[in-house]
Amino acid sequence: MSKEDTKTDAPVTAQIQIADIVMACNIIDLATQRGAFKAAEAQQVGTCFEKLVAFVKANTPEEEAKPEDEAEASKEK
Repeated sequence: MSKEDTKTDAPVTAQIQIADIVMACNIIDLATQRGAFKAAEAQQVGTCFEKLVAFVKANTPEEEAKPEDEAEASKEK
């Protein structure tokens, strides 16, 4: 029997890191700056963005909270 035959086919669980959420915030910010969303969608996109930023801030130590602050600062410009 080969080693491959003895492996169990355990399901692979998806994992998400805070850095992934920060990247999503940056993508939303960039897409908004480039006009990817219609005016009617702006509130929903903004609400989602704010929730993601709040989650990152609540779950990141103070030293690592800089990337989403930059995304938020660029959004305000």
